[in-house]
Amino acid sequence: MDFTPRHPQPFTFQQAISFDPEVSADEITRLQNSITHLKRTQEELKEYADDPDVAQAIKENNETLASQDERIFMLKLALSQHGASTNNTHYELPPDVESRNGRRDGFGSGGNGLEPMDAPQSSDHGPSSSTGEAEEDYGMHL
Repeated sequence: MDFTPRHPQPFTFQQAISFDPEVSADEITRLQNSITHLKRTQEELKEYADDPDVAQAIKENNETLASQDERIFMLKLALSQHGASTNNTHYELPPDVESRNGRRDGFGSGGNGLEPMDAPQSSDHGPSSSTGEAEEDYGMHL
């Protein structure tokens, strides 16, 4: 199988296949977290979009988002080459996560198979909030 990215990437698909699956999964999580925060920033910048510098920043951020979405897709595809299941419902995106072009993953139907790091998870594993209050960030807390 081969994959040709539409955006510049720091590695090729063949290199992604050679990555340790755990490293790929960690990178996907990191990218999802980055995307979540960048989307939040984009929403804040919209208020100042009439400024040419801000408009340029919004455009550049959209390109970064598309590149990161594609990198996640590429890593997911590489993981599937290792026999990893990327269709597990635990890893699906929540329905409120939308890409810039209206599709859930930017590459077709079905989502990119991994949830953002800051999405709440219902699991008996990992850290949880004992206060019962909503937290703004759901990532790992040390």
